Amino acid sequence: MELGKQIQKEEVTKFNRHGAIYTVLLIGVVVSAAPLFMWLGTWAIIPWGILAAAALGSAWKIEKLKKDNDIQTYKEIVAFSEGKRLDEIQKQREIGKRPYQKVLLVIGCAVMAAAACLLICLMMHFFLN
Repeated sequence: MELGKQIQKEEVTKFNRHGAIYTVLLIGVVVSAAPLFMWLGTWAIIPWGILAAAALGSAWKIEKLKKDNDIQTYKEIVAFSEGKRLDEIQKQREIGKRPYQKVLLVIGCAVMAAAACLLICLMMHFFLN
């Protein structure tokens, strides 16, 4: 019994660590784009691409942990990151929410990507003028 709790604790620690790394890398990708391209021109694609690849690798690790631990919805993720599991009734309710949450996730990601592109364009305009 103790071994199962230890494995879960290790999984939670790993999940939280990868989440923090991903957050820092993603912020770095967004914030560094305009300055790198201003200073290095087209050569900026190399360091920026490395940073973006690291962020994608971190996101891939998070998705693998989510799949391995069967957590998809926000409530499941929050409970898991706190080292808890949902009971069977709560789990079934969350499984019912997954389809529309996936649609909202896609829409949210599209809006955030558009906002990031706008921010990059504004930063490039600011640095160029």
